[in-house]
Amino acid sequence: MIKTTATQARQRWAETVDAARREPVTVTEHGRETVTIMDAELARRALEALDDADDARAAADALSAIEEGEPTIPLEDIARELGIELG
Repeated sequence: MIKTTATQARQRWAETVDAARREPVTVTEHGRETVTIMDAELARRALEALDDADDARAAADALSAIEEGEPTIPLEDIARELGIELG
């Protein structure tokens, strides 16, 4: 990953964007990492992977809760509450 200061990123914006298309560029301010610029497709895939990981963790937590005996709500009760008719 490339690192650059905010000042350099502003002064060389076109070069910074070109570099970010190849690999993420982390921008620092006062020595601290503040933002990362990256290719839009890479960012989309990374965010989808994080979302998928969150969903998998939530599903695993729910399954563990059921296995530990936490009560569940029947689908019919949820449908009735939402005004949905089940075939």
